[in-house]
Amino acid sequence: MSSPLSRRGLLAGGLAGGAALLAGCSGPAGSPGAPAGVATSGAATPGAGPTSGPPATASELVSRATVPVLCWHQVRAARASDSKNAKYELVISPANFRAQLDAIKGAGYTTISPEQYRAHVAEGAALPDKPVLLTFDDGAENQASVALPEVLARGMTATLFVMTVVIDGGKDWITGDQIGALAREGITIGSHTWDHHTVDKLHTEADYETQYVGSRRTLQQLSGQDVTAFCYPGGRWTEAALAPLRAAGYTTAFQLRETPVSPVDPLLTLRRQIVVSEWSGPQIVAQLARLSSAG
Repeated sequence: MSSPLSRRGLLAGGLAGGAALLAGCSGPAGSPGAPAGVATSGAATPGAGPTSGPPATASELVSRATVPVLCWHQVRAARASDSKNAKYELVISPANFRAQLDAIKGAGYTTISPEQYRAHVAEGAALPDKPVLLTFDDGAENQASVALPEVLARGMTATLFVMTVVIDGGKDWITGDQIGALAREGITIGSHTWDHHTVDKLHTEADYETQYVGSRRTLQQLSGQDVTAFCYPGGRWTEAALAPLRAAGYTTAFQLRETPVSPVDPLLTLRRQIVVSEWSGPQIVAQLARLSSAG
């Protein structure tokens, strides 16, 4: 693994400049397709079949992985120092965020958890009409104090993916107490690694212990939850990352939409859409309809 990001340097930077480090969350997903010799349909995926009857085939699992998953980062007023990209899709004003939530709820969508999505894909479990996952990346303080209270006030739920290096790291970042409080309110806590390393940079058992196992252990201690959801920094995944993620205890993992769900492990390559900050209520509802039909 390349040298870990300096915790001091990361935290000292706060969220300035549109969070240059975190801009990697919106980078293109760079993953391989199925390797030669791996069936892309008709082959059963071990451990992911229904609770009764024959195991689902890989193509059946992929066909179920169609629930739209939305991703936000910072919910605050834009700053002059924010980059153009940050203003486009990493920083959304509280007012526009509220309008987006109201539109999603008003259109009849029901928020679900990663575990509900897993059960649907792996076992064919029923979902409510018009399901959607709301997710937040990184662990900014405004997610705990601004964004997620708005979600909860509407009777909705969400998933917060935290890179654990930032916890208790200063005024711009989430605290351990906030993670515990959100978990008690029903927010799902997931891992975004320890320090936002993309998984293609992880190669050793020590890497996996720090980025997958250690981050999960920390979040479980703070949240009291069995942390089983993961999202890839930069949205990028590799085939080599899948087995170590499974071994670390993760049952779902989320990439970005540029790359299809992999028949090798659909549950660890679920797709997400980063929300454009200026989408109006009608625009985000239109995007949800498109995502639901496209899968």
